[in-house]
Amino acid sequence: MGKLIAVCGATGNQGGSVARLLLQYPNEYTVRALTRDPQSRGAQELANLGAEVVKADLTIPSDVNEALKGCWGVFGVTNFYDPKIKDDPGSEERQGKNLVDAALSAGVRCFVWSTLPSSKRISGGRLVSRIYEGKYQVDDYIREKNLPACFLYTGNFYENMVYRAHMQYDAERDLVEFRQPIVKATTKLAMLYVEKDLSAVTKAVFDQWEAKQGELNHQYLYVSNARITPQDILASVKRVTGKECIYTVLPTTGVPDRDVMFQLYNEMGMYGAKEIPDENILKLGVKLHSIDDFVRARLAPHLGLPVVA
Repeated sequence: MGKLIAVCGATGNQGGSVARLLLQYPNEYTVRALTRDPQSRGAQELANLGAEVVKADLTIPSDVNEALKGCWGVFGVTNFYDPKIKDDPGSEERQGKNLVDAALSAGVRCFVWSTLPSSKRISGGRLVSRIYEGKYQVDDYIREKNLPACFLYTGNFYENMVYRAHMQYDAERDLVEFRQPIVKATTKLAMLYVEKDLSAVTKAVFDQWEAKQGELNHQYLYVSNARITPQDILASVKRVTGKECIYTVLPTTGVPDRDVMFQLYNEMGMYGAKEIPDENILKLGVKLHSIDDFVRARLAPHLGLPVVA
C-alpha cells in the first residue's frame, strides 16, 4: 500500500486535480479525499476511482484531526469562496491553522500548502484582498510550528475561462468573446493550468520529499508556466481554433475582495520580478503546459470549436 495522502478540497479544481493524479499511482499513494459532502457527485466519482472519501469540515478541529490520522502527506488548500468563509472572512485563516494543528498531531511528514503572498505587503497597504491575506497568515503559522511543508504559489487559473464562463463562442457572429472583470488587455498574469500542472508539481514534491526535504522544506514554488496577457490568450484561441476573438473588460466581479485582487494584478503584476517558469519546479522534472495546450485540450471543446492548429 502506498503513502496515505489527505487531499483537501478534493471535489474542487485544485484538490480534485491532485486527487485524480495520485489515484493513477496506487502502488505509490493512497488517497483520502476530504469533503463536506461525501454523497456529492464529485466525491462519488473519486470513490469509484479508488479514493477513501471522508467527511471533513475544516472549520471543525475534531473533523480535521480525525481526517489526518495516519497520513504521510497532505495537500492543503482553503477556498475563499466557500459560503462559510464569505460569511466570516477570518474563517479561511482558521481553517488553514486547523489543518496545520491536525497535521502536527498526526505526525504528517510532508504538507503541501497552496497559498498566496500578502497583498498588503505587495501594495504597501493600498490594495488589500482577503483572498490573499487569509492564506498568507497560515504560511507564518507553518513556519512558527516548524511543520515539514512546501509552499505552492498558484498562478491565475486558465480553468476560470471555463468554470467562470469568461469565454463564450458567439455562433451568430462567428467569434469568441472573452469577458473578464477588471483585468486590462495588456496586464501580464502568471498563468496556471491547474489540472495538469498544479497536480504534477504536488506529486513531484511528494515523490522527491524524502530525498530533497532539506531544500524543499519551507521553500516557495511558483506554479505557473508563463506570464501572458488577455491579448496573448486571444491570440492562442485564434491560432488553435481559427476564430476571431474580442476582449471586454467588465467593471466588477461582484466580489469586492476579488476586484481588489484583479486591480493588484493590473498595478503590480503577479509575483514581481520572479522569473517564470520557476527554475526550482523545472529541477523537479515537471513539464509545464502552455496556453495552447489548454486551449486545445479544454477550452476549444468547451466552446464547441474544432482544433485547426
